Amino acid sequence: MTVRVRWAAVFALVACVLSAFGLSGCTADRVPAEEPTPVLGWVVGDGCGTLADRVRAEADGLVARGVADAGYRSLYVVCDATEPAALEDPALHAYLGERGLDLAVVPPNDEAVDESIRADTPLPALRTAITRHVMSAQPLVFSGAAALLDDAHLATVANSDVLSIGRDGRRTAGAPIKGDDERYSRAIGSQGLVVSLTNGESGPRDLSFDLAEVNLAGDDIVVATDVWTGRRVQASGGTISVPVASTDSALLRIG
Repeated sequence: MTVRVRWAAVFALVACVLSAFGLSGCTADRVPAEEPTPVLGWVVGDGCGTLADRVRAEADGLVARGVADAGYRSLYVVCDATEPAALEDPALHAYLGERGLDLAVVPPNDEAVDESIRADTPLPALRTAITRHVMSAQPLVFSGAAALLDDAHLATVANSDVLSIGRDGRRTAGAPIKGDDERYSRAIGSQGLVVSLTNGESGPRDLSFDLAEVNLAGDDIVVATDVWTGRRVQASGGTISVPVASTDSALLRIG
């Protein structure tokens, strides 16, 4: 069974209780709603044996390296037993709350963490893993010490353009183009479209899709931006084509 403790909500509830006795002001809309999936989060600690000091240290790393500011404010300890007593410390949750973070204890099969990504994965494979999660509207949850990541890995997990797609309010998963698992399309916003192209082979390749395959018209006036690189690509002959390195992915925002 999932054990989740959203301490910001708990503190707000306490404030509401106090208000009933005239000790505090409160309105129902002050209790923050649960963030809908896909969430952004980070696995911390070492399972059921996690100590409060370990959580504090990893939280400090997330804040110091700018990862929390990028949106990774949900911390997860993975434990399939009752919440570790060490993590029930109100001082710990107050410490996290002051930094805009919250903590949940979840089992290994929880949807937020069962496909978490190692943040120190080699960059091409890391981009591909993130791209897959974004295109399938899955949670983006990482593991590993943020304090030890190099600048390139930090920039990858905190790429604001990629995260804006991942957190798109439409929350609609993409689908393979013509049944091809290397090519996905996903609708975003009211009329937006993103296309991913993934190279699963051992050498670099040019990957492409026809505009007609994703129900676009306009032939050579259609352009796309690879949000990983910032590269702008224009259609030619009704096709958009980009070079993709081995195990890497392009994530193309159309328009």
